[in-house]
Amino acid sequence: MISSKGNRRAVTFDPGLDTLLASITAAIMIGIYYLNAKYGFEQPAFFFIGFVFIGHLILNATIPAFVVLVLCKEGLSSLGIKRENLFSSILISAVLAAIFSNTLFEALEGFDGNPIPHIIFNGISLWEPLFVYGWLQLRFERAFGYVLAPIIAGAAFAAYHIGTFPIDMLLMLFVFGVFYGIVFGFVRNILVLFPMTWAVGSSIGTIQGGYSFDWSTVIVYAIVLLLQLMIIFGLWHYSRKDKTSVGSVVK
Repeated sequence: MISSKGNRRAVTFDPGLDTLLASITAAIMIGIYYLNAKYGFEQPAFFFIGFVFIGHLILNATIPAFVVLVLCKEGLSSLGIKRENLFSSILISAVLAAIFSNTLFEALEGFDGNPIPHIIFNGISLWEPLFVYGWLQLRFERAFGYVLAPIIAGAAFAAYHIGTFPIDMLLMLFVFGVFYGIVFGFVRNILVLFPMTWAVGSSIGTIQGGYSFDWSTVIVYAIVLLLQLMIIFGLWHYSRKDKTSVGSVVK
């Protein structure tokens, strides 16, 4: 079965079907992200079909929500979406955003684009913290414990940037990916990263990587965010009504 253990362990070894599915989605995401970075800007069809539809809507939202909510019969809290630790999550996020803001201002000094849509774009990109931490980290924590989980999640976060960032930036992404994972691990609430921390931290990384996002991208990702929320909460609503035996899955 895919277990639903309430006790957190520092180190364990209990991989299940959800661990396998998380690993597969991470591996596919590496390929999709790389191909989009190489061809997505020149091929809008690939961007919308490959990166947005398959990547953001299927890999980053539908599969995680379906596995957690429908197959595992768990709640939204198993995706990091919950009321618990709400105040502390928002407070930590605000502090982190404030700490990172100086680095953001420095990065903006040599930025040629419009900083407002760029920051908004990063702030509404729910797919990334949800996929890396609400999905991958919480699956890996269950399988391997909370010590290794943020390290694996951070490695996945850095890995799907291979080919789009130089090696030194990949190492930085790994370090920050692990750091975000440790912070998330304390409260296990996605609001500790989204939207404030991600708006500032991801804006720094994308500027340093040479990216610039305008209002048209903000509109696209606002629609993506809306669709992802519809998928997640639609499956959550379905799982609450469904009384079948699909909640137990053979490893």
